[in-house]
This record gives sequence, structure tokens and C-alpha cells, in this order.
Amino acid sequence: MSVDEDVIETAVLQIFADRQVPVGGQLPLETLRADWPQTRLRRGDLTQAVRALVFDGELELDEESEGPVLILTPRGHERLRSGRRAEAPRGMLAALLSPRKPAPAANSLRRSETPAPEGDYGRRKTDLF
Repeated sequence: MSVDEDVIETAVLQIFADRQVPVGGQLPLETLRADWPQTRLRRGDLTQAVRALVFDGELELDEESEGPVLILTPRGHERLRSGRRAEAPRGMLAALLSPRKPAPAANSLRRSETPAPEGDYGRRKTDLF
């Protein structure tokens, strides 16, 4: 059975809420692992959700000497409060890094017509740029 990514991520954030972790507060990864079976989701789902939440900036991972901890960011707190995913960051870098954003369509690139040479040698009649 496939569970929606948002459901899994919300389950992780709900553990932060149940433990009353404030913005900037830390939750040891071991604690999150110990609480995870209560969600009745797979252990692999936990790994997937933590990676996505860190990538989206809703959690930060701090690997300190006593073990890794997850830090709730303002963005993650806002998602908890509103019950939905915060708007993704805008900009060229965010568009390139985000796996959820589609790549630019080929027809949106500037095209320039090039004249066909005499005795057309099989080159494209339209070149990009």
C-alpha cells in the first residue's frame, strides 16, 4: 500500500507537536524512531519523510556528539499550525534543486530560425539560442 508523502511528513511533524517541541527546539532522532511505531507507518517511511522535510527546510539535521537531532524550523512550525505544506521557496536555485518542480518546457526556450543551407545536409532548421 502506498501512503501519500504529505501524510508521512505530517506524521513526523505531529510527533514534534505531541512532544511540544517549539520553533528551534530539538528532538533526538532516537526519540523520533522510538515514537514512530505509534504512527503505524513503515520504518522506511520515516527515513523518506525526514529527508524530504530537511530538504524542504521544515526540519534541520544537527549531528552532534551525543547523536543526531532534528530541529524544528519556523517553516516546519508553520506547516504544523496551518496543516498544509508551506509555499516552496522561489528563485532559480530553488527551481533547479526542488524535485517537485517540473523542468522548463523546451518550447519556453528562445528559438532562432537558421536558414537552411543549400543542399540541406540534415541539420535542424531551428536551433536553440
